[in-house]
Amino acid sequence: MGSKTGCEGWKNSLRFKMGNYRTKLSRAGIKDVAVNAGKRSRSNPEGAPSRASIKRARRGEVNFLPNYPLGETRDTLEIQRLEMVEQFKKTVAERDMILIHQCMQRTFALRREEIVNSSPPIAELKDRWPALFCEAQLYSEFHRITNQNLPFSFFAALDKHTPQLLKLYKKRKTGKFGDKMAEVLMAYKEQDKNDISAARIAALAGLPLYLKEDSSGVFRICKDESEGFHEGEVALVAVVNEDDVPGGIPFETHHVSIILEDQVVMTHRSWTDALVVLFGLIYALHLSYPEKLSGFFEFIQVVLLSLDDGRKQLKPKLQALKNELE
Repeated sequence: MGSKTGCEGWKNSLRFKMGNYRTKLSRAGIKDVAVNAGKRSRSNPEGAPSRASIKRARRGEVNFLPNYPLGETRDTLEIQRLEMVEQFKKTVAERDMILIHQCMQRTFALRREEIVNSSPPIAELKDRWPALFCEAQLYSEFHRITNQNLPFSFFAALDKHTPQLLKLYKKRKTGKFGDKMAEVLMAYKEQDKNDISAARIAALAGLPLYLKEDSSGVFRICKDESEGFHEGEVALVAVVNEDDVPGGIPFETHHVSIILEDQVVMTHRSWTDALVVLFGLIYALHLSYPEKLSGFFEFIQVVLLSLDDGRKQLKPKLQALKNELE
């Protein structure tokens, strides 16, 4: 008896061929395939389940786990890493930024291998790869991973969608999230309409409310850096000069601290720029999106940056918003 669709045999044949092809790639040492080798099988019954902790590109990464450059070994790349660490012991003016950039480019594969395979603590990464926590090198790292200029792509797409987002926000006037949305729009109304940064902040601040997500644990505001302000796995803490922040939106900030694993890793003057840096760090350090703001960060990934991971369907609320913007 034949298959219902007439192509089941063809599909099974393709599955086996792709499985054999991946086995050959793994044996040849291709890292983004070999990283998942050695799991449970007939020859390795004590290994981890074949579907457990699969390491693969899930967010549109172009270079997820590359091989070492031709002629380089782990030892030679480690020497270059140590050269960079020595550079960061010097003052900013004394550092050889050209050398640092060249070493970051050459050691990309070693860095990705450490981050993807071992998931080291943030404190350890800061010690081993200090250049990753410099804005210019962070953007270069994002480009290596995704082949995109992060700040340019982000702000170009955000400016394109901001007018439509603000129109959609005005329609969301019911329920608890509707009341908070009204506060955001009222605060934006008091800003200079010629100030593009105010429109950007309003569009981004209203997005979690539109998606009915709670941003209070990730986006926080304080008047001074008091004890406990840097707590959190992933957070942006805006330090403001005024007690009263209209609508809870940090249009004017003294600075914004970027928090990872309960420590300040970077700071920025602008809230929107700090958000871009945070998104870059999530990619560069292979971090998960904050659970309560997953839709917000997926919007940045899929809608603003078009970094589609090949999924068949977005979450309903996110897909509906994407349709409204198209």
